[in-house]
Amino acid sequence: MPCSKCLEKPNYHSFVKFGRANNVNLFYTAPAKTEDYNRDGTKLANILLHIEEGTEQKPWIWVVDCGNMKMKHYTEVSFNSSLIKALGNNPQLQAIWIIRSNMWIRTTATLLKATMKSEVLRRIEYIDKTGIELFDSLRKKQLDDNTIQWLLSQ
Repeated sequence: MPCSKCLEKPNYHSFVKFGRANNVNLFYTAPAKTEDYNRDGTKLANILLHIEEGTEQKPWIWVVDCGNMKMKHYTEVSFNSSLIKALGNNPQLQAIWIIRSNMWIRTTATLLKATMKSEVLRRIEYIDKTGIELFDSLRKKQLDDNTIQWLLSQ
């Protein structure tokens, strides 16, 4: 069952299946596109619900697009560490690709790596390219041109 917020307003949490790479499903999240600013404390539970239902217990890669993030999109440390703990229990998560990263996301990841022991933190990969270089990097990861075009259009 989808989360109640996304039933009311589709893509409220910005968790979208958008393609495949090497028989692994790709999911896209853009913090700047979410409308959940974690004011009622349900954000983590809803994201975990999306992951559980959306990924269908099959191998998946999470592409996190940090483009256009502002202060209101940043999450607190307790949210981030709880998310990492939950993802560490997800054996199907193959990688987390971060595109259009920023100083906040890099600092947060560094802090989490220094304070937590989670295998999932080793699966984070930054793809800090733009334009044709980003297209080429994604093609090397075996994404087809339509999937790359969709991602770049976001």
